[in-house]
Formats: sequence, C-alpha cells, structure tokens
Amino acid sequence: MAQSLRTLKGVGEKTEKLFQKVGIYDTDDLLHYYPRNYDEYETPVDIAELKEGTVQAVSAAVCSGVYVNSVRGRQIISVNIADQSGKFPVVWFNLPYLKKTLRKGSWFVFRGRIVRKQGKLEMEHPEIFTPSAYEEILHNLQPIYGLTAGLSNKTVVKMVTQLLEDLPMQSEYLPEELRERYGLADVNYALKTIHFPKNKEELLVSRKRLVFDEFLLFI
Repeated sequence: MAQSLRTLKGVGEKTEKLFQKVGIYDTDDLLHYYPRNYDEYETPVDIAELKEGTVQAVSAAVCSGVYVNSVRGRQIISVNIADQSGKFPVVWFNLPYLKKTLRKGSWFVFRGRIVRKQGKLEMEHPEIFTPSAYEEILHNLQPIYGLTAGLSNKTVVKMVTQLLEDLPMQSEYLPEELRERYGLADVNYALKTIHFPKNKEELLVSRKRLVFDEFLLFI
C-alpha cells in the first residue's frame, strides 16, 4: 500500500517537493521509479593510463597540500595525487569539507572525468572511496535516476534503499506455471533487482519480468 514520502527518514517538505517535480508523490511511485541508466565501477588504473574524455578510477595517495581558490564565486579545491606511475592533479567545486579529508599521505580511490584545462589533464570533481569501500562496489551496477535541480542521485539511491529494506513482500499474481513457461522472475526479486542489480544478467532478468507486467496490464 502506498504511503507518504514523509514516512521515509530524511524526507521533509523540501525533499518531498523535489521528488514531486519528477513525478514521485508516494512510496509506490518511488518503488516504480526505475533507473534510467546504470554505471559500472571499474577496476582502478594507473595514473599513466588515464585518458582524456573518460570517467576512470585510480587508486592513489594524496601527495600535496590542499589548495583552495575562489574563481567567479566558485570555491575550487585542488590537490595532487600519486601512484607508482606518476602524479596527477584533481579538482572539486564548492566542497570545502574535503580539506579535512584529504590529508597528505592518505590513500583513496578517486573516480571522475578526465578533462583538459589550459593544456593539461586533470580529474574533475571525482567521487572518493576508501579502498575497501570501492572493493565492495567494484563491477556492481550503480543506478542512475532522472533528476531535477536540487535532487541528487545520492538522495534517490538512499531513499530507494531505505524503501526496499522496509518493503513488505508483494503479492505474486502470476501463476508459477506461467512464470516457468516464459522464464519470468518473481515480482519481489524483480522490483529489488531493477534498482540494484549485481550484474547485467540480473538486470536483464528483472527487466524482462517488469516489461512483461507492463504489457500485460496495458492489454
């Protein structure tokens, strides 16, 4: 049974209105707000292998102090990282708290887009993970949702995760014989896996079931 989004921890009036902008008015809408795409967290490469125009991950140590500059009202945080293959500049925008996180000598996995600025390559606004945290999501498919200004993908992921953890089992309306005949997954498995598939095979299985449901209900 659908409930107000306010029943989810962390959803207040402001966040509720942001969800409404993308057509999510209750928990049932959120459950069926499927990712528009998925991002696969790949094995980190050496700094020397980073290529312009790609999103890549690198496991490296902070090898400089943290520099903070203001340019046109934007606070730019920059630091140099290094591994056995070389050094590389990394920049973030309007994230001053990173100054406390990026201590010289600390080791992280940095994942972001490689761009060319003033003739030099740099990694722009990357995500930061501890090596162990990155290992947990390595090769998993991470959901990417449709968003609106002020609503981050991280927020949607957090709320969907919370919803799925507390979600009661759905009633399976398709007979087992029919599901076996057409190779269809259980509806509960499909609803959870469409948001957080461990691999492409799981994604295809869950998508097949949900597409079948949509066509059946449409007919």
